[in-house]
Amino acid sequence: MKTDEQLKKPEAEAFLAEARKLAEKFAWTHQDMKRKKEVVLVARIDADDSFERFVWIYDTHRTMLKCMLVGRVTIPVRKLGAVLKLCALVNEGLPFGCLEYSFGERILVFRDSADMGWGPLAQVVVDVTERTLNLGRRYADAIQAVLEGTNPQEAVGIADKP
Repeated sequence: MKTDEQLKKPEAEAFLAEARKLAEKFAWTHQDMKRKKEVVLVARIDADDSFERFVWIYDTHRTMLKCMLVGRVTIPVRKLGAVLKLCALVNEGLPFGCLEYSFGERILVFRDSADMGWGPLAQVVVDVTERTLNLGRRYADAIQAVLEGTNPQEAVGIADKP
């Protein structure tokens, strides 16, 4: 069990500094914003065909970090059933993180999160960022394959091969 000393919340500016370091490491244009109990850094990913932005959201009330890798492609309505099945199949095998479909924007988003008190601030931010990016890297071809007509089970099988 952690003591009160170990449960100190990271400062918003310290979190933003760590997220900015990562955005700059990847040469992503970024902007931060604050809303109620959240501090957010949004980075644009120009050099990727599959993903358009990466978002870090620090919930200062719950002391949680959420990372999202946002897909670039708008999902055609005719592919929605296959894409939802793909989401279910991908999520079924994940020990962490998830693939979500945004009904409002009709896009796919990889998401992962962590308790900001779990370890040193820089380590938590880097680890959650890496896990989220790795999910996107692992399943980007499966998403594209489904959009091109491949069966979702077959597409996940291809992505899951070592």
